[in-house]
Amino acid sequence: MSFGDKPLTLLDAPSNLGLRPPEEGAVPGCYKAPGVFRDAGLLARLNAHDAGVVTPPRYLSRWTPGTVRNEEAIADYSRTLASRIAPLLEHARLPVVLGGDCSILVGIGLALHRAGRYGLVSLDGLDYRHPGNSDAVGAAGGESLAMVTGLGGALATLDGTRPYIRSGDTAAIGFRSDDEYADEAAAAGLRLVDAPAAGHDPIAAAEAALAVVDSPGLDGFWIHVDADVIDSSLLPAVDSPEPDGLTFEQLTAILRRLLESPRVVGLDLTIYDPDRDPGLHGGKRLTEVLVDALS
Repeated sequence: MSFGDKPLTLLDAPSNLGLRPPEEGAVPGCYKAPGVFRDAGLLARLNAHDAGVVTPPRYLSRWTPGTVRNEEAIADYSRTLASRIAPLLEHARLPVVLGGDCSILVGIGLALHRAGRYGLVSLDGLDYRHPGNSDAVGAAGGESLAMVTGLGGALATLDGTRPYIRSGDTAAIGFRSDDEYADEAAAAGLRLVDAPAAGHDPIAAAEAALAVVDSPGLDGFWIHVDADVIDSSLLPAVDSPEPDGLTFEQLTAILRRLLESPRVVGLDLTIYDPDRDPGLHGGKRLTEVLVDALS
């Protein structure tokens, strides 16, 4: 299956480095997510090329307050992931990256930055926490959008420059309307469409994002999908489940419209946690979203 002349390529990025431990003595289970999607037949159903796995470093639960958890390991992993994505972009393949947690967006952003000037559509909680607006920094998964748009410490500037993606080239869809950082993100230039607006008119939400990222001034755009954009009553199997999110059908509609653009260069899916999903029903629904959107 391909978009125009871009064949789909599946790449696993099963990192859980950017999350807090779910409980003492346990590690976040999102590293198992790519296996669930593959067991549901995603590779064959997309008729995609298989680019294999970018194996992450070991997760360490110990943490010093005031620092980013597993920061050095995330930095190393991000550079490795970027180096695996780079040839796919160069050879006009369309990567579908299966996370893992949202910290993989750092490696994706780094790859895009090295390749040119790209836009980003983020379907997620806003993930805009950073040292300038919060004393609660520490888990990169909740800070990923801030990091790729240039805010934060070392993970925001792995190549010595920032941002990986400009704020004005970024659209965020599906965050909750009471997000405490939304005003700051809007003031920085991000195009924001909250979950109530996106749920009311998914196509209009996608069009608002395309007005930012489907631009001749950009080399293309990437789509980031965090499973917690789905309402927690429908998908509780995520790191931080929240009510008042999108439905699976609304997410599919938004993705299908975004993927109509020939300028899309890749997509990732993060934060689904099979350990929180008895029977793996949520993972199967997310697989259907990808198949329906990418078909």
